[in-house]
Amino acid sequence: MTLFDDIVIVDWSANATPKSGADSIWWAHVAVTPSKDAGSGAKGGLVGCENPTTRAKARAQLEELRAALRAQGRRVLIGFDFPFGYPAGSAKLLAGAADARALWARISDELEDKASNANTRFALADRWVAEGAPFWGHPHQHTGRYSALAPTKGRFDTVPEFRLAETYAKARGAHPKSLWQLTGTGSVGSQALTGLPLVVHLSSDPDTEVWPIDTGLQTPSAGTVLAEVYPSLVPFEPAPGEIKDQAQVRSTAARFAQLDRDGQLARLFEGPQDITAPQRTQIVKEEAWILGLGCEHLLAPRAPITYEKDPKAIYAQSFATVRAEARLDHLPLALHPVAIRLIHACGMTDLAGDLRASPDLLASAQAALSARAPIFCDCEMVRAGIIPRGLPDGVERLCTLNDPDTAPRAQRLGTTRSAAAVEAWRDRLEGSLVAIGNAPTALFHLLEMILAGGPRPAAILGFPVGFVGAAESKEALASLPHHVPFLTLQGRRGGSALASAAVNALTLGLEGDGR
Repeated sequence: MTLFDDIVIVDWSANATPKSGADSIWWAHVAVTPSKDAGSGAKGGLVGCENPTTRAKARAQLEELRAALRAQGRRVLIGFDFPFGYPAGSAKLLAGAADARALWARISDELEDKASNANTRFALADRWVAEGAPFWGHPHQHTGRYSALAPTKGRFDTVPEFRLAETYAKARGAHPKSLWQLTGTGSVGSQALTGLPLVVHLSSDPDTEVWPIDTGLQTPSAGTVLAEVYPSLVPFEPAPGEIKDQAQVRSTAARFAQLDRDGQLARLFEGPQDITAPQRTQIVKEEAWILGLGCEHLLAPRAPITYEKDPKAIYAQSFATVRAEARLDHLPLALHPVAIRLIHACGMTDLAGDLRASPDLLASAQAALSARAPIFCDCEMVRAGIIPRGLPDGVERLCTLNDPDTAPRAQRLGTTRSAAAVEAWRDRLEGSLVAIGNAPTALFHLLEMILAGGPRPAAILGFPVGFVGAAESKEALASLPHHVPFLTLQGRRGGSALASAAVNALTLGLEGDGR
């Protein structure tokens, strides 16, 4: 079940003369559930969008709409785009009680708002400034007319400039206006003064609640619910010939209706989860809140993520990008597939400049694989990264780092487990393929064994990574007179992904692995 049958969103205006079009009053009505009336509302959707030229006409239209919908037993949410409360302390200062409704009642009693749109909001603000209210701003042609209302912002010694809602919005990158500002682009002070009397009038109905002042930060249950909204929280796109304000109320009403159909609208009434209990009390008692603030992820759903899903296309495009961006001219042509796959594994197109290989690397490594020699890996990540499908039958991928006797051996030798693990390779090291992608000490110890007359692998793929010994171990691999074919990457860069990618380059070339 939905919370509401109808959503009405109102863009208010404090114009002093009748006005239509841009920067005037607009309201949109969207049916959440199918309506008996003809038109789009019969299936649930946009029922209508109106542009009354005066506040009096807007009030009459909204009263008539609310009465008609309630007569059908339909529940209605009406959202207004002006603040429902002032910063904490304002009601006590101006109405003698820390209660939002007390301040609303005084505004409603003292503001004169004629059917022609002429109103006394600046005169009201002038009187209240003398009582400590920090209102500011008036039309330039009113200069000299007011004794206390200044044309520019002053100090906020009596009450804060912003409510919690505006402070919360500012922390999330928004640029809200102060409720005390009565003129200027985007000011909402005049809208609140002229709009709150309508809230007082509509909420006098016994089956009407104002969220969250009457309901708390929870889902309301009355037949009609009034709430403060901020249409800019909802993305919108004007249709051809559509006024911006018109598009905003239509889009906001439609989004709220869709959230209701999806069972997510109730989340908006709970307010943000990251506000404290005292702040919640302040909001409910006096300041009110913007419906949807803190739930922008629901109001502005992300567009569907689009991405390439065909594995062959991904590989083809990836390798084409590498060819286009990487400089491979200094490498033998036979090593280009190896360099491309290595770059593909890490995303660094400048990697090719640091690659070093002996002339006999490819022939020696492929001969070892053809002879089904084992592949020794210094860590499990290297072993796991080698694609089995590319290996000849019977080729083993071996890692002895976690063998039971590796740690005791390391202690006896006074070295690392990675270096001690290499000792376990002796019996099968001759003619094997070695891939080192983690520990510089593993590569150093392997070279020590070879230089001491130990067994010689067919090829060494040396890619240890880090800040201590990585660059030095690879330099030793490329320069010491051990006469073992090698492939390495100069400098600190390296890693398990590169070591396993080097093996895959030898076995698969640039063929994709199908993932």
